Amino acid sequence: MENAINGDEMKRIILLMLIVLVVILASCQKTFELEPITIEDTDYVFTETIGDKIEVVQIDLPYSTTAGQLDNFINIHKPMDINPIYFMSSTIKTHQVCFTFENIYPLDYMTLFNPVIDMYENIVTVDIDVSYNGTKFSSVYDDVMLNDANNHIDLGGVMARTVKLTFPKTDQIQTLSDVSFYLADGVIIKEDKALSDAFLRYDGWTGADGIFTFDLNHGGDRIGVDHQTTGFIFSDTFVGEVYENNKLRKVSNIINNSFGYLDHTQPFDRDQFSFAYDMAGDQPKSVIEPDQMIGPRAANLLDNDGITPAYDPNGLLTNINEGTMWLSDQLNNHLIVDFKSPSSIKDLYLWNYNDNSSYGASSIAIYGSNDGLAYQLIDTVSLDQASGNMNEPYTLHISFTDLTTRFIKLDILDSHHQSYVGLGKLVFLNDDNEPLFGEITAASELTTTTANEQTSRYWLQDGVVIGNSLYVFPILVKDESTIFKVHHVAMVDIPIVDQRLDYTNETYYHTPLMTTTPDGGVIYYGAGVMDNTDIDGYIYIYGYKDLQGRHLIVGRFRPQDIKNFNQWTYFDGQDWSNKISDSMPLIDQVSAELSVTYIPSGMFSNKYMLVVMEDTTSGRISYSLSDTPYGPFSEYTQIYQTNESTYLRDAFTYNAKLHPNLSEPGNYVISYNVNTHSVGALSDARIYYPRFIRIVEVKSRG
Repeated sequence: MENAINGDEMKRIILLMLIVLVVILASCQKTFELEPITIEDTDYVFTETIGDKIEVVQIDLPYSTTAGQLDNFINIHKPMDINPIYFMSSTIKTHQVCFTFENIYPLDYMTLFNPVIDMYENIVTVDIDVSYNGTKFSSVYDDVMLNDANNHIDLGGVMARTVKLTFPKTDQIQTLSDVSFYLADGVIIKEDKALSDAFLRYDGWTGADGIFTFDLNHGGDRIGVDHQTTGFIFSDTFVGEVYENNKLRKVSNIINNSFGYLDHTQPFDRDQFSFAYDMAGDQPKSVIEPDQMIGPRAANLLDNDGITPAYDPNGLLTNINEGTMWLSDQLNNHLIVDFKSPSSIKDLYLWNYNDNSSYGASSIAIYGSNDGLAYQLIDTVSLDQASGNMNEPYTLHISFTDLTTRFIKLDILDSHHQSYVGLGKLVFLNDDNEPLFGEITAASELTTTTANEQTSRYWLQDGVVIGNSLYVFPILVKDESTIFKVHHVAMVDIPIVDQRLDYTNETYYHTPLMTTTPDGGVIYYGAGVMDNTDIDGYIYIYGYKDLQGRHLIVGRFRPQDIKNFNQWTYFDGQDWSNKISDSMPLIDQVSAELSVTYIPSGMFSNKYMLVVMEDTTSGRISYSLSDTPYGPFSEYTQIYQTNESTYLRDAFTYNAKLHPNLSEPGNYVISYNVNTHSVGALSDARIYYPRFIRIVEVKSRG
């Protein structure tokens, strides 16, 4: 066609248009070659007091082309009527301005000075969004109408580290003269980089997850108590070397737990930390090992492993003995159960050995004693063989009349096998049909382990200092296919000697602190422990129930009953029950490690503060408050959003908790863990060590 523009002509037209556009833009830029402005310092000081103006440390305009001196614009000493920002263009339909503070602050209000400057447009409406980490934003206001003067916008105490203002771009140059933010009553959330960095280490102990702290001088969980040494316990731990220049692991071994110490007699410094783990020759070794707690030992008869529901006559027993039953190659044998104090016993339910059922006992004599020396015969019973099938019901039910005793002795009279004798489970009930738990020993027991048990390790949970011992509640973990499974909660008594944890003289105890429940849930205790004896005489132990979510539960005991689990009680929503399965969920979305802490003063005075990472790995660190250690707990208040997943490979965070022994009144230390979904990423030593933040109360005026 004659009127058609050929390709060469089209290229010339496009080139001409580009030249014109460049000239226009250059002209605009020349227009805004503004004279430099010097901002003089004033006498203003930020004191973290209500009403203080908050310093902006960074301003970002990700999509906009602007003129104006941005550093001057956010200078806290700048008068509001000088150094505006000129918005010339945007690559999207809006302009976005992000103001970032050093910390997360409660925001009372903001002011936005918005006069008309010369021939330019000011802003008509603005959206306001806030973020804890500059990545995930939530809306505060949409389409706020602005006047042509100083706008006062109430922010209602919303917590934020970054505030984003969004407004529509126009065809004209737009101006923004000044934005300021003011501190509300509440708490400031600070990243404690010095404390976090002290755990990024280059030789020896080089990272761990799972972290709990203890006052090794006085015990207790009291905030602001002066002490010389804080003790730390950790779960999986790296030992080796790390290149300091690139933070990559040079040599590393993983052990399952370790200890640490912080010396408070000198000013805080990374050199005030020391760490402890065992050694086998030149190889590091865990300080708490499961060796005494695995194999076909007598203690298996009273725990939860392999029976569902546990501690219940309706329990159904597995047919696989992987540390779930008792077995011996000595037929002349006996078992002794110590209930720790005289107890009324109404029923005994007995499951015979159910792996190779021919190994089961065939005849037993039952004795009672109150001193463990003189025993009286109660009954002699015969037992059938178990079927050897999965989900085996109890083999024998024995009812007692007016039986009160501290010790029960089971004399093995005969076995269905000529070389081995074993039993599956024992459940004792008192007059109120509540299960009784005791310490059980056998004259002889096998200690051989299955391949499954050889993967056993202890991950440490919380604990409590009583007298000169730290009692911790580790969970026994075994590999199962491509994942791990928790099998029981133990208790370990670790002597405290010269402000150190003497792991060479530990004593191990089985506990009833993990159980399957009739509704299909699983209960685990030990996720958090709070010593409240100064207030009501009790130590509270927290855990969680996994059933359509993860729910907080609580039990309690007096210090003198630490080893007598029959004196422990569990909150059922109204009262305290001796049945662990009665534990009532108090609040959901908790993490597998957490804390409840009594706050004696300040804005949370006389409250109990639960600190968790919601849903275990969400990155949302939150607190909830209660007037009692057992609730009711308020809705969560989020205070922090972790951001390690934004710069570390496949990273995730979990298990936030408050550490009273690192805290001071009005200044509370919280830790969380960092891990990765990618095994290969663990070569980066930045991933596997705890991080710390602080809750700092805003000061009041006057």
